[in-house]
Amino acid sequence: SKQPPCLIFVDGACEEETSVGGVLIDPTGRPEFFGATVSRETVDSWKSRLDQKQVIGQAELFPLLVARLTWAKRLSGRRVVFFIDNESARLAAIKAYSPVLASLEIIVQCIGLDYSLDVSPWYARVPTCCNIADGPSRMDKAELHIIPGAIYVPPIFPSGTFPANVLT
Repeated sequence: SKQPPCLIFVDGACEEETSVGGVLIDPTGRPEFFGATVSRETVDSWKSRLDQKQVIGQAELFPLLVARLTWAKRLSGRRVVFFIDNESARLAAIKAYSPVLASLEIIVQCIGLDYSLDVSPWYARVPTCCNIADGPSRMDKAELHIIPGAIYVPPIFPSGTFPANVLT
């Protein structure tokens, strides 16, 4: 029997720190969420110039990868609708391409996981004001009361990278 699709809301933020969040809505289990700040080393690895300040493109793509790693068992063999509030990140995920190498590396890792986990992804736009991953991506769980029973899960980052801090 075909399982219903999972819904995953993702968001990235670049404020004092760079942080990511995700919320999984799965009809077969309880809702789950993560939030984490990205280490300085990882953020620096995303920069293509020494004077580069902004890494929002990578910050919006990275939670797509973290969500796949964190919920790999739940997503295996499933259709997954990813909701993203950043249009350029959404289009890069759909095209499976970015001219920015750091973004392309994240996208390629996502595709590899989709292949190995047999995940069929779909990328949908969600307005920022409606993105339930916005709070967790800012290390704030105040708005999570709108998702009854949502439980925190520690995020799994790609090999060689670690969260600097996690939302608990």
